[in-house]
Amino acid sequence: MIKSYYNIEDGVSEKNKSCLNAERVFDDCNYKKKEPSLRNSFQIDRDRIIHSSSFRRLRNKTQVFGVFTLDYYRTRLTHSLEVSQIARAIATNINNKHGLNISLDLIEAISLAHDIGHPPFGHLGEEIINSKLLELTEGRCGFEANGQNIRILNFLEKKLYDFDNDGKMRLCGLNPCLKTIDGILKYKLPFKFSDKKNHFIYDSDEFILRRLHGDEFTDFIKNNYNLLNSNNSVKEYFFELTRSLECQILNAADDIAYATHDLEDGVESKLVDINGYNKIKFDTNEKNKKSIDVFFNNLVNIFKINTTKMLQLEIKMKLKEFFSNYISKFIVNIDITERKGIFKSADNNTELFDFFNLIEDGIPGLDTVNDYSYKYSIVGKNNINEEIKALKIISYKLIMENRNILFNRNKARHILIKLFDKFSSKEKFGGEEDEILKLYPDDFQELYNNGFYDEYNKDKLCKMCADYISGMTDLYAMKLYSSLFETENISDLSPF
Repeated sequence: MIKSYYNIEDGVSEKNKSCLNAERVFDDCNYKKKEPSLRNSFQIDRDRIIHSSSFRRLRNKTQVFGVFTLDYYRTRLTHSLEVSQIARAIATNINNKHGLNISLDLIEAISLAHDIGHPPFGHLGEEIINSKLLELTEGRCGFEANGQNIRILNFLEKKLYDFDNDGKMRLCGLNPCLKTIDGILKYKLPFKFSDKKNHFIYDSDEFILRRLHGDEFTDFIKNNYNLLNSNNSVKEYFFELTRSLECQILNAADDIAYATHDLEDGVESKLVDINGYNKIKFDTNEKNKKSIDVFFNNLVNIFKINTTKMLQLEIKMKLKEFFSNYISKFIVNIDITERKGIFKSADNNTELFDFFNLIEDGIPGLDTVNDYSYKYSIVGKNNINEEIKALKIISYKLIMENRNILFNRNKARHILIKLFDKFSSKEKFGGEEDEILKLYPDDFQELYNNGFYDEYNKDKLCKMCADYISGMTDLYAMKLYSSLFETENISDLSPF
C-alpha cells in the first residue's frame, strides 16, 4: 500500500518557521543515498528538476503558439530557461546594490520549476481542468497550475520514496528544500478558503504552509478567509505580502519574459507589425498608451531601414537588439524596499482598510524583521511596471485574440474536455469504472489501486484524471485524442 501523504504528521510545524536554511520538505525521509559534497542543497534541487521527466515535457508544451507551429517559437521549456537567466540577473543586481546574499542557485531552481505544473495548451488547459474538476466533484476539488508545481515536486515526480513502520510506501517526489517550495509558491491560500476560481494551493498541501510559517499562519487564514476573498485588492495584497523575496524575483522575471519574448515571437510570426497600432482599442490609462506609442514608433523605425545590402539581416538584428534593450532596462530598474510602510491608501475601499488594520503588526508567522525573504518587497522604478503592462496589452490584443490562435484554442478546448470526460468516467463505455481505469498507464493504475488517491473518496478518479491530463504534452494529448475518438485509427493498436 502507498501511504497517503495527507496523513503526514505536522509535528515540526513550529520548527524553523522562517525557513532560513535548506531543510527539506520530508526531513524524516529514509532515503539514504549520500549527496555529492560538491553541490549545495539548492544545486541539488536544481539538478533534480533538470533531470525530471516533468521538466523535459515542457519542451512540447505551449507557451503562446502551438509547439509545432514553427521551430523557433518559445515553448514552456525555452521560456523557463529564459526566466532563469533574467531572474539570476535581477538577483545579482539586488545583491550588488544592497549587500544581500540571495542564493543564485535557489533562484535558478525555482525558475526552472515554476511552470512544470502547467497542463497542455497553456492557461486554457488550466481553466478547463479546474472547471471540469469543480463540476464533477461538486466544488470539492479544483486545479491550479502553481499548486500543481508543488504537488509534482513533493509527490508525483518519481524519484524518492521510503516505507513507514507499517510497510506502506510514501512518495517523496524530488523532496525539495522548503525554501525552494517557498520560492515557487505564489498563492498561499488553501483551496477550501479560496473563491475556487484560481490562485490557490490544494488542501492536501496545507501542511507546507505550517512547515514554512507555523500554525499561526494557517489559523490567520482560517479566521479571516472571508475578508481575504472580499475583493481582488485585498487578495492581491495578501498574496504580495506572503511571497518570499525569491518568489517576487521569479514573478518579475516571468512577467518580463512573457512581455518581451512572446511579443518577439509575435513579430517573427507577423501577427505583430507596424499596422498593429490601429487594431488596439485604447481602453487603458494614459501611461499605458504612451508606452504603446513608444513601442510602435520604435518598431516602425526598425522596419523603415532602407539599406541596399542585407536588409532582412539588419532588420532581424535590430529587432533582437530592440527586445534585448527592453529586458536590460527592466532588470536594472527592479529594486527592493522594506515592507514596513508600503501600504497604499485604502481610499473608499472598506475591505482594504479593514485588511490593513488587521495586519498592522504584520501577518502572523512571517518574520519581516530578521528574515530578508519577508523583510523586502520588489518595486519597479522609472515607470517599468506600466511599460511591462503595455507590452502585455499589445501581446494579448494582437496575438491571443488573433483569429487563427482562437481557432486553435477552440480545438484544444474540445480535445481536453473529451479526454477529461473519458478518463473521469463521465463518458462511460460499458459503464464500469474498472474499464476506464485500465486506460491509464500502469504507474497511475498502481497509485490508484494502492491507496494514493483514497483520501479523495468518491472524487479520487477525477483527481487522478487531473494529474494524468495535466502532465501531458500538447502532442501527447492530441495523439491520445486521435487514438480514442478518430475512426481512421481504429486498426492501430498503439496510440503512440
